[in-house]
Amino acid sequence: MKKYLIATHGELSKSFIETAQLIAGDAPNVTYFEMTKLKSGDMAKEELRRILTQKQESEKFIVLTDLFGGSVSNICVELLSELKNFNVVTGVNLPMMLTMILSDEDQSIEDTISEGVQSAKAGIIHLNEMLASQKRSVDVDFVITD
Repeated sequence: MKKYLIATHGELSKSFIETAQLIAGDAPNVTYFEMTKLKSGDMAKEELRRILTQKQESEKFIVLTDLFGGSVSNICVELLSELKNFNVVTGVNLPMMLTMILSDEDQSIEDTISEGVQSAKAGIIHLNEMLASQKRSVDVDFVITD
């Protein structure tokens, strides 16, 4: 079973989960970690270690972090070299998260991550440019469909 850890600075991770639940319903296989000013690097590392090791043998964590090179991602890399039993993906956004948590349980972790990264990239659109390229105006009713 795939498990997801959303690990970010501040309360972003908790808000991502609450927002995803608003859209997709309850997600019992998703948990979060918040890096705050009150946590030292050592405290954060121990908390992340505890989360990542409290799982069944058949469960595999995919950790989604907010910022490549940030303290949360860096701590995850340190733990990855030690524990070697989870995946880390940086740059989490809502399209990525929804794609991944709603993926088929039988889908491989590699395919789940690949689709999540593709969704993250596809979800970043400068609408002004898109409208201009379609020769539309922002004043025109515009509906975005899948």
